[in-house]
Amino acid sequence: MMKNYYVFLPDSKTALELYGLIKKEGIKCTMAPTPREADACCGVSILYYDFSDTDKIKEIIEEEGIKISKFWESEKIFNPERNKFC
Repeated sequence: MMKNYYVFLPDSKTALELYGLIKKEGIKCTMAPTPREADACCGVSILYYDFSDTDKIKEIIEEEGIKISKFWESEKIFNPERNKFC
């Protein structure tokens, strides 16, 4: 089964800063709501799609002195009823 990988951050300003640095390195990622089942942090996280990018992201975090809450991964669940309004 496929997985999603997240970086949880303490606030949205830090999330935007890290997002820009990750994108600059060419890593495919997006800003995403923090999954409710995972954490009650600021509500914004960075979602990335390839586990092999984890070490590079950790390197960026360390080099830039960015404070994160944690890394988290989840099974990618497809819900065919999502956004179905009629």
